[in-house]
Amino acid sequence: MKQYFRTLLIFGLLLIINFSAQSQQILFTIERSLNKDQIVYFLHLDEKGQIKKEDPIQIKWLDNEKTGELVPINWIKKKFGYGIDVLSHEEEELTFKFVSYEKKKFLLKKDSLGNYMVFAKINERVMKIRHIYLSIDGGTFWKPNITEVSVMGFNELANTSIIEKFNP
Repeated sequence: MKQYFRTLLIFGLLLIINFSAQSQQILFTIERSLNKDQIVYFLHLDEKGQIKKEDPIQIKWLDNEKTGELVPINWIKKKFGYGIDVLSHEEEELTFKFVSYEKKKFLLKKDSLGNYMVFAKINERVMKIRHIYLSIDGGTFWKPNITEVSVMGFNELANTSIIEKFNP
């Protein structure tokens, strides 16, 4: 539970930081049990407020272990670990999956308030994704042993926060 509150605090601080509102809205974050660093996914809009065709979701590394700054994610981590593959792209919707996990699809679209959010079906419930936590127990750099995935989000219909856990 302490880990969850630390995550909420970090996420709240990220929201307070002054990013250009149109082009740098935080969609969700990924945290791993390996260290305190986080991967941050930003919405990338064009000047008309539409999802950009090229690089619609930008990924940065929040280096909590060393500098506490956002830095570009390196090519290897983007290509083999935390990057996304766009499956379909319409004017106001984007379907994608992670390059490292083929089984789950995510949908970037506007919510009921008109804000772009990422949605996914987790354990038969559609939810807005806010944070993903990966429990890693050994493995290698190229193939970490992910023992559990915790997805934290919000169920719009029930107006409740949700934490769902599953084994990948």
